[in-house]
Amino acid sequence: MVAVGVASAGPALAEDDTNNTVRPPTKYVMPGVTLRVTPSFFDAGTRTKVTFSALQTRRSIKRATLELTLPVRWRQSDAQGARLASVPVSGTGSGGRVRVRRNQRVVRFSFTNGRRNDTGTYAVTDRALPPATYRARFVLRIDGYQAATGTLSVLVLPVEQP
Repeated sequence: MVAVGVASAGPALAEDDTNNTVRPPTKYVMPGVTLRVTPSFFDAGTRTKVTFSALQTRRSIKRATLELTLPVRWRQSDAQGARLASVPVSGTGSGGRVRVRRNQRVVRFSFTNGRRNDTGTYAVTDRALPPATYRARFVLRIDGYQAATGTLSVLVLPVEQP
């Protein structure tokens, strides 16, 4: 099993010169699969679409699943009953070999008889997420064995008043 953490999961964390906010990584490399989150940070109230992409990097994987557990807050509503984020039931996959579906908070990228560069994508759209660091756990299983686990972060920044 490979644990993929923020410090070892891609590029080093960068600091924003304007407000000293640490930017989360956008790339998490695991055995056979790379997970990307774009963007990993954005300003609150901008209705930004956050896209999660799982890319198969090995030639052939008979069967693999990448499970991403969305933050609880992303499925909640505000005091008026409006959803804080749009979380669709499904995403898109390439060549019929990648299926992307959400059940409750878990988004599952399922690879079957996959080929190199097969990709699955899933997008969440901010509607009214409050400023915070949102963490999402992920687990990669290849041929039934847990190959990697980790946590990614998405940072929603407060909008500065002039």
